[in-house]
Amino acid sequence: MTEPDTHDRELLTLAASLLDSVGAHRVTSAEVALPCLAAAELLECAGGRASRVQLIEGLPRPSILAALTALSKLGDDVFGTDYVLEAGRTARRALNLVG
Repeated sequence: MTEPDTHDRELLTLAASLLDSVGAHRVTSAEVALPCLAAAELLECAGGRASRVQLIEGLPRPSILAALTALSKLGDDVFGTDYVLEAGRTARRALNLVG
């Protein structure tokens, strides 16, 4: 696996933090929280480091969208890794569940 550069590591950390925070938010349903937490863990395996952050607008949906947007800005070599691709799929499923 290619080691992410500083910019990619920051994007991985942002996405992991947003998804982890959605998963830990007290009003997030379990069916949304679990895939978000799983996606955050995958992004940590890819080189990010999750920490608790405020949700975008205090809501899960814009926070998941922001995480996916951060992933879309990754370099091709990092974006194409199994960890990131699976995290993206998992976050997209969570987004579909939020509605």
